[in-house]
Amino acid sequence: MKTFASAKDAKEFLVSRIACEAQLEGVPLSETERKELYLSESGWTLPDMDRVNEEFEHTYDQNEYEYKIAALIRNARKRDGATNPEDKKLWSEAVGILRKEDHYILVMIKQAGISTRSRGDFAWLLMTGLGIIGLLIGLTVVLDYLNVDISNGAFRFYSWVAMASAVTIYLLASLVLGRARTDHFLGRIVERFFIRFARPK
Repeated sequence: MKTFASAKDAKEFLVSRIACEAQLEGVPLSETERKELYLSESGWTLPDMDRVNEEFEHTYDQNEYEYKIAALIRNARKRDGATNPEDKKLWSEAVGILRKEDHYILVMIKQAGISTRSRGDFAWLLMTGLGIIGLLIGLTVVLDYLNVDISNGAFRFYSWVAMASAVTIYLLASLVLGRARTDHFLGRIVERFFIRFARPK
């Protein structure tokens, strides 16, 4: 039987553990910083989240904040696990519930070295990757049948253009959004589009 009845309960647990760890370590954690942990694009969040997020963006450095919170998460989980092994399971369960939606706190959980994906997700990613390879092979066969140039030189050129474009887009996104948030968004895209369509209905 699950300990957390909803994403709200799971998030409340994680935020409380982070706040407790900050107090134990003597790390300053303002009310705005604590509330920012509730930020979500699609899941449950605080009623005044828009105001809190606007204040946060004007007052705090996002990268410094994420680094601080990730350290607190890492230490809190380690402390809880050493005190009571059952608490480590609560962390895993809470993260498992939140990862079904888009929650900002998952960015820092991932930075702390805690996986936000289930084992099944990795299997579906592998299957999706193999599927994409299969599609590329099929595309090559079709292009060859249509007498389209797929020589080594042309293939290398198209591959180089595709990789250069992907890297450029990633760097620009990292510059604007920050690397951690960009990685998080990319992970969500993979989960929403590739894994979802690869899974049997």
